[in-house]
Amino acid sequence: MEGSSIKAHKASNTLIIAKNANYAKPINYKVNLIAGTNARIMEKISIDGDLELGKGAQVTGDVRAKHVILGPWSVIRGNLTTTGDLVALDHSRVTGAVRCGGSAMIRPHVAFGSLEATGLVEVYGRRPARNIVAKTVATKTDR
Repeated sequence: MEGSSIKAHKASNTLIIAKNANYAKPINYKVNLIAGTNARIMEKISIDGDLELGKGAQVTGDVRAKHVILGPWSVIRGNLTTTGDLVALDHSRVTGAVRCGGSAMIRPHVAFGSLEATGLVEVYGRRPARNIVAKTVATKTDR
């Protein structure tokens, strides 16, 4: 896990992938993960903690985490599964299915293959997917 592209912050049990870094190993640990701006992860992510993708970060492979924040312009090329909440910021994208175990807050211009959530789905702007399965979908316009 040590190297110039990934560092461990032991006090918070968090792995941090540096901005503009390329990381080509699967991540399967009991940690939180932060990927910096324009970081590229070329394998799947399966963590018990929270995931935060920085602006323009990319993941090639399926992602599983507790709570997830998709930064603006970030992309997951695969499926996304959260056991908790999801925040998808402007222009973020998931090419596969999104399964959210909690609530989801979705900003404008977000695109998913499909979305299934057990909690409230709050959408700002257009719906992120044609197929949305959720208890409640609240659509709001940006001001």
